Amino acid sequence: MVRIKVPATTANLGPGFDCLGMALELFQTITIEKNESEKKVLWTDEKLVEDKDNYVIQAIEFVLEKFNHSTMGYSLVMEDTQIPVSRGLGSSAAALVAGLYAANYLLDYPLSQHDILNYANQLEGHPDNVAPAILGNVVLATTIDHQTIYSQIEFPQELELLVFVPNFKLSTDMARKALPDQYPREKVIFNISRMGFLVNSLITHNFQHLKMAFEDTIHQPYRYPLIEDSQLIINAIQQIDNLGYFISGAGPTLIALVRKGTVLNMKELINTCEFKHKWQYYSLPVNHSGTTIEVLK
Repeated sequence: MVRIKVPATTANLGPGFDCLGMALELFQTITIEKNESEKKVLWTDEKLVEDKDNYVIQAIEFVLEKFNHSTMGYSLVMEDTQIPVSRGLGSSAAALVAGLYAANYLLDYPLSQHDILNYANQLEGHPDNVAPAILGNVVLATTIDHQTIYSQIEFPQELELLVFVPNFKLSTDMARKALPDQYPREKVIFNISRMGFLVNSLITHNFQHLKMAFEDTIHQPYRYPLIEDSQLIINAIQQIDNLGYFISGAGPTLIALVRKGTVLNMKELINTCEFKHKWQYYSLPVNHSGTTIEVLK
């Protein structure tokens, strides 16, 4: 039996649409044990999704079928699920990755980490969430000839994240449908320049241009209108000494960066806002370890 923990992720980070992501200290946790007779799925808390829609199970069965072991039994326990669903924090990516690692255990580890990354990218359709979920930290990733190519970036220790999560969902499908099919050249150039400044700022720890680097013209202008109260959150962020902010993934979660030790009065600022929805605010560390697997017996 093993326990698998997969971190939440935030994707895009402003201009890095579908290619840049970062792991966070919230987790999808499962345990799995080999079972010769049947496939069993248990939940330690409220059942959040039916088995047929459970991405953990879908990923397990995907790999078992690839290796001609689709009849293999197992006992899967859906443990603590800290990652809110459809909030832009990589809940689907975490579930898929957990299932792939679980299948790898069931088959006695035929897959390398890069094999798992390629399968996860194939199932998710883009690497910006699954890559940091597997590897941890900030990850720049793309796909070439069906292979996931990536580069890790160490998140600066002197920065921290302020995360704003509402009590309503926004599906990735709806957020993608809001985007245009084509973009004018100047918008593409705008994003290329911001992406360059963003990666350079994170690597060099020179934050002079970081706030500008989170600007984007490809997806955020079309998604902010889908996120009720977002302008109120932005107004509050702009009243503190921030280093930039962005939509987490497809939304509706919003994230801001500040230097550690910055004097914050966010709770007071948030409490003065007249929101249509409830928002949860907290500081969330970056995860540096990625997916972990612990042998229990």
